[in-house]
Amino acid sequence: MSEKDDRPEQKPGRPARISRAAIAECALEVGLDSATMVTIAGRLGVDHSSLYRHVKGRDDIISAAIDVAVERIDWTPPARDWREAVEMTAEAAWAMYEAHPGLAEAIRTLETTPPAIVRAFAAMCHRLEGFGFARLDAILVVDTVMDMTNDSAVALRRLRQPAQKKGQTVEVAKAEAWKPVEHSDTYAAIRAATWAAYAGDPKGWWRRKLALVLAGAAALHPDIS
Repeated sequence: MSEKDDRPEQKPGRPARISRAAIAECALEVGLDSATMVTIAGRLGVDHSSLYRHVKGRDDIISAAIDVAVERIDWTPPARDWREAVEMTAEAAWAMYEAHPGLAEAIRTLETTPPAIVRAFAAMCHRLEGFGFARLDAILVVDTVMDMTNDSAVALRRLRQPAQKKGQTVEVAKAEAWKPVEHSDTYAAIRAATWAAYAGDPKGWWRRKLALVLAGAAALHPDIS
């Protein structure tokens, strides 16, 4: 006859219905600008007070969601040279912003920087160092490219949002300001060209800005191929 274990019998516990990872995923699904404690709790089928066992509050949820989105991207994919490396990471950032509404704005408004962003930024800078850039120049290039990409993504999304006038988008409302006010408008051609470039092909205009930044980066070190 075998001896019995004196320890109390372990009853199977109820599996956790939510986790920090599940909360972050849910925030990305609903969109970070719509991700409230109540909304996320409702989607997960729990009371919103249960979320506090895993996150400190809404900002913590947003930070966790950004971490998930950023970690999914390879910020240092194989590249033939430094220019291609920067272009590829910038395109990855743009795609990330398009895939997750509100993420670009959230990055700007959070009081802290999510850890994944810090790691990705450092990795990109380190990569440029490997291509021959001085450390501060590498940081300058990455910071400028990512700032410009973020600002462009935020501006584009703002254009697509509803304006105060019912049935109008911000893009339509803003377009009025760029139209020539009269036939004798000295700057009519510039007005028209500016708006056509800015709103006609936002991603194409962003890519031209990126090319300008990279040309400036190349001028920092003309000896770097």
